[in-house]
Amino acid sequence: MGRCWLMLLVIFLLGGCAPDEPVRPKAQREEEKETPDPVVEVEGIWAFAGVGADIEAPVGAENARYFIVGDAVAEIRFVRNDVAYSYKASKSEADLNAQQGGAREVEGVQAQVDDRAIPIQETDGGLTATWRWGSVSYSLTAEGPVDVQIMRTLVEELARETMPVKI
Repeated sequence: MGRCWLMLLVIFLLGGCAPDEPVRPKAQREEEKETPDPVVEVEGIWAFAGVGADIEAPVGAENARYFIVGDAVAEIRFVRNDVAYSYKASKSEADLNAQQGGAREVEGVQAQVDDRAIPIQETDGGLTATWRWGSVSYSLTAEGPVDVQIMRTLVEELARETMPVKI
């Protein structure tokens, strides 16, 4: 009888050791370890130099968090006046555009910075504006409903900070 209990105990212990996932080849497991997460949180704006971006959270931003997306995009996520925003910059306009789909222009709504007009578009329940100064592309996305005038003002504020200084 003691032998039977011992066998049941061994079967129980071995049954609990079965892997939860299917067994994958060693090469595939090692490749997964080497593949970095495409969105990496960083400590602050100093980390953006690696992607060639120089952006800061705007005045009045709360809960700002800083990210590098796919080793190519600098992103600041913040809240201002109870609206969540995502502010991005990249040397590659394609990297910014790849992350924004289904945008359509809001007729007659644009931010104006000097002689440049920046169109504001509707995207999945929010608003987005994208502009380019020099070799860097920028975008600001309101992640939820926001008044168009508030968005316009914030885009103008951020775009002025990114513009080359006129002498």
